[in-house]
Amino acid sequence: MKPTKKRKNTYVIQQNVFGGYSVFELCQSTPLAVVEINGKSLEQKTGWLNSLDFPNPGAIDMIKSFKVLEPVMGKKLASTIVEYLDKETGEPVAMLFPTNDIMYREDLPDFLNRLNHMSRKDLHYQMMKRARYLNLLQKNKQK
Repeated sequence: MKPTKKRKNTYVIQQNVFGGYSVFELCQSTPLAVVEINGKSLEQKTGWLNSLDFPNPGAIDMIKSFKVLEPVMGKKLASTIVEYLDKETGEPVAMLFPTNDIMYREDLPDFLNRLNHMSRKDLHYQMMKRARYLNLLQKNKQK
């Protein structure tokens, strides 16, 4: 049996965009300005930011929560979306947002079965990492 690799894509989003994202609040998805994919910065050759569509409400909740999450999580983690891929087809199956929201494909309610072992392990790790910060934020709010 050969070792498996995590099958995922990691996107870092630029939060401060002219005009904001509130116009997309009722849409199925929100186009977000991506500045880094899988640890590699995207070149801005044209002067325009590259954007990708991310599903709502996860994307909008992330944008709305950024100012609260950034001081606790740091700018990078508060701007990071992790996309998990199907173990066989490589197609996107689920996305994890900094708010610990998980958006998954409607046709795959048991999406965890579509992830390989290392991806499931990484998803759990990433959720625990975000949960620590969210719990810290909740404790600070209660004081």
